[in-house]
Amino acid sequence: MAYKVSLTRPAEADAYAAYEYIRENAPLIADKWLVGLFAAIQTLSEMPTRFPIIPEAAEIRHEARHLIHGRRAVAYRIIYDISDQPGEIPHVRVLRIWRGSRDALTMADIEAALD
Repeated sequence: MAYKVSLTRPAEADAYAAYEYIRENAPLIADKWLVGLFAAIQTLSEMPTRFPIIPEAAEIRHEARHLIHGRRAVAYRIIYDISDQPGEIPHVRVLRIWRGSRDALTMADIEAALD
């Protein structure tokens, strides 16, 4: 079953902020990283449950999953949730693009994406 994939405004802002950060620090890989990020996000249209639930899920009381994109200094977590209610189009919603070395997500970080 194919899922519709969308980004929340905070996730889109996160993606472009990450791109700018990478472009400042590693300009030769920034464009390739961004193209790869959006390609990775599109893979969520098929079998989005293949990635694990985030470690913060119990604490933030929201069952979200994550896909890791990139390596080392440019590793980012694509945080998303899944809606597959009967009668609705199955949907993956990307909530945040979170730098791997950053602190854990909080409920406030997720709430910004749920509004």
